[in-house]
Amino acid sequence: MDHLSEKEKQTMRDLQDSLTADPFPLKTYTHIGKRGPRRLDGLPKASGKADYTMDVQLPGMLHMRFIDSPYPHAKIISMDTREAEQLPGVRYMLRFDNPELPERASMGKVSGLYGDPPPLSGIAHFEGEPMGAAVAAESEEIAEKALELIRIEWEPRPFNLDIIKAMEKDAPLSYPEMYPDSNYWNNGLFDVLTQGDVKKGFAKSEKVIEFEFVRRGHTWIGPERPCGVFQWKGDCPEVWVKQQRPHLVKKNLSTWYGGVPMNKIQLHCLYQGASFGGWVQVPWNMGPLYCAGFVAKKTGRPVKYVFTRREDFYGGSMDGGTYRFKVGFNKDGTILAVEGTSICENQIWPVFNPMNHLKESTRIPHLSGKCVSIWVNKGPTVPTRCEQLPTTLSLTAIFSRVAAECGLDPIEVALRNDGEEGHDMAHLNKKKKKLGFAVIDSLKECVDKGKAAMDWDKKWHPPGTQKLPNGRMHGLGFTWTNEWDDSLGSSEMAIRIERNDGTASILAMGCDNGVDAENTYCRIAADELGFRLEDVHYNPQVDTGFFRMSPDSSTNMSINGWAVRHAARILKKQILEAAVGPTAKTQRGSFRPAFPDCKPEDLDIIESVIIKKSDPADRIKVADFVREAGQSGPLTSTESGGFRWAFTEPLFAYSYHVQVGSYNPVNPRPHMTRQAHFLEIEVDTETGEIHIIKVVNVNDVGKAINPMSCEGQQYGGSIMGLSRGKFEEMIYDPATGVLLNGNLLDYKIATTLDVDAPIDTILVESGMGYGPYGSVGIGEDVGTVMTGLIGPAVHNAIGVWINDHPITPDKILKALGK
Repeated sequence: MDHLSEKEKQTMRDLQDSLTADPFPLKTYTHIGKRGPRRLDGLPKASGKADYTMDVQLPGMLHMRFIDSPYPHAKIISMDTREAEQLPGVRYMLRFDNPELPERASMGKVSGLYGDPPPLSGIAHFEGEPMGAAVAAESEEIAEKALELIRIEWEPRPFNLDIIKAMEKDAPLSYPEMYPDSNYWNNGLFDVLTQGDVKKGFAKSEKVIEFEFVRRGHTWIGPERPCGVFQWKGDCPEVWVKQQRPHLVKKNLSTWYGGVPMNKIQLHCLYQGASFGGWVQVPWNMGPLYCAGFVAKKTGRPVKYVFTRREDFYGGSMDGGTYRFKVGFNKDGTILAVEGTSICENQIWPVFNPMNHLKESTRIPHLSGKCVSIWVNKGPTVPTRCEQLPTTLSLTAIFSRVAAECGLDPIEVALRNDGEEGHDMAHLNKKKKKLGFAVIDSLKECVDKGKAAMDWDKKWHPPGTQKLPNGRMHGLGFTWTNEWDDSLGSSEMAIRIERNDGTASILAMGCDNGVDAENTYCRIAADELGFRLEDVHYNPQVDTGFFRMSPDSSTNMSINGWAVRHAARILKKQILEAAVGPTAKTQRGSFRPAFPDCKPEDLDIIESVIIKKSDPADRIKVADFVREAGQSGPLTSTESGGFRWAFTEPLFAYSYHVQVGSYNPVNPRPHMTRQAHFLEIEVDTETGEIHIIKVVNVNDVGKAINPMSCEGQQYGGSIMGLSRGKFEEMIYDPATGVLLNGNLLDYKIATTLDVDAPIDTILVESGMGYGPYGSVGIGEDVGTVMTGLIGPAVHNAIGVWINDHPITPDKILKALGK
């Protein structure tokens, strides 16, 4: 970026951690915001030709499998592996007590509050935990057989499954090695949120209610199980990973085995068979890869590990637990005070208070929230599809209860309480104006569009009052919250103009998580450069030395979008400067400019053609300008007879973006955009079955850079959210601590047939986002918010609250006294 002026550099720096409206949007859009074309990954995925990490096969590759603990809490006293090691086809036995293994290693996102885990533990803290030993063999079958031959003497320990009982003084410690003082491990750590004075709020309220509900634990389970491949080429590791954060793999790997130089690591991040947090969030998520690399070094052969389906049930989502609330409000639906506690199991990052969204997006003046994380002998709970599940579950439950108690339409209650940090919409509108945004009522826009699509005013009725001709009870549910904006992240991206045809290649490794992000970044680059969309390509599977923001927190578009936009603007300036200056400059001279007597600002690029603004007929294709690659190297052909050949210098630009965003305590930014979701169901009171009739999602995304991608998130998020609301639950045997449904037969997830109903996907574009062009994230929120919407819809149908989620047919029948 040395060719930029100080003013231009400062302009880019001013956009870091953006706190205002985008000051430099494009005046017109050619590809941004338009539908089509075909996804870059569409054909390979649809045809089955896409390569995933699980597909990797290398000559001489060994297969690694792990022991899974049969106990929820136990220590290995002794282990006899001799018979297993003698099994034909076994090539290496890695034991937890191998003296060459370090006590701890960096194998996760960041070190936990109590440090890194061991590469292979000798103590199990939940049933099914991979630990103790790993076998590398010629085939998976041989490795599995060898595991059966290992003789282990266990020391079973007392265990906890119930978070409430685990809080009792005489409860055994669930994880004494990590949390030696108490199962309530986060006491005093990020656990309290206070705004105003709830006692005063309750005193002023016309009515006060208290309620409690339970959310059963659920998990991530993607089609492609955790897996990886590791081989050594001399002292250079080559790895294939199923991973959201390939940059962290490279960073952590460089610290393993006594240290590996970063420039010797060759990394591959292929297509991902689902990637939405979960496994890649746990502290040991690179542990199997560490073990594979250790064994590959010892055997001199590539090693592949693949988790079994049961092992994929390693942990769960952060919302499993008990929620207790006290709410004060007036009869018109104005909420004055909320006091709430979420008691959740095994939250590694217990920073998402149940009051968060009420603070961020409502005018409720008095809030008091507490987030309690209790460690029990189940797997760790981490952000899975989204870390905001506890907060959105809380908001939906609170607003639905208040509306029902007041006999009001829940939409009326939402509009009445919309605001920000205890202030009303007038206060928020002043902030919008001050930050350079248009003053638009985002929630009302979303509600109006959603109501029309659902025909809400015609269908709405008091709870339990509408029995249909088919005998079922009709129900409607509504919820809302702020639209996710960027939380935090950073990105570095580059663009190179290729010789011969002048096409552009975006350079940055990143994880494919199925949202058509690559096409989106190509749209930004194409519009900013002035290129045809087909002249811009992006393959994120290649390690170019640049890494984009990992797909976390619905932040990708607002972080990577800025980075690729910066790079494209710098590169366009390079191209236009090159077009007005002499080319092929050497000691022998130079060639005349493509546009003599012009300045860069006299030119533009349209449809991959450089034109003179005052005379568009004076033009040259970018492909012709960059010229063909030479025979003697990429720039020039062999000189013959004293002739010199013209060439252009390499055209390449990089940029970056850093965003602390909503998690920045120094410069908090108001959430200005909203989302609203509508659900229509029918409940069969004879069977308890819930039939989904219609879903309407309305999201204010600020600016829909790739509308089809946004709608895909709404559609897929609806199915995922309703799946968790209707079915998903991890069931344990209380006597043994064993997970009973750790497979895809007994752990129920929704298919498209389970949500066999119209799903209307509506986008609002208010421009009130902090991302480029006023964009806001959408990646996680629909699947997160929709999870809690089954509850109020069922209540509207049968007139009874069910306080145990997921809401399954047996719970409905029980609520009806059947």
